[in-house]
Amino acid sequence: MRYYCPNCWKDFWGDDFDVCPVCGYNTNEYNNKDYVDKLINALNHPSGDIQHWAIMILTHRKETRAVPHLKRLLKKTKDPSLAKLAEKAIESINSSA
Repeated sequence: MRYYCPNCWKDFWGDDFDVCPVCGYNTNEYNNKDYVDKLINALNHPSGDIQHWAIMILTHRKETRAVPHLKRLLKKTKDPSLAKLAEKAIESINSSA
């Protein structure tokens, strides 16, 4: 069976999917995260579409826990539309806090 690591986003095959063979992440930790933490985790996804959706949901939910992660994404992204969306999300979340 094929699995994807929620930490490094690499795919791998095998019967043991509790530990990612690429980065060593314990995938059971991911299963214990709450919804917001999983959305924050998606900000590191290699697909810009996934990152966009995560930002939009975090913004809609006014998740203050996401602000430091959005700031980090804003600094590292080379995608101008993603940067603009992250910037607007930070403003929106902070204005409601």
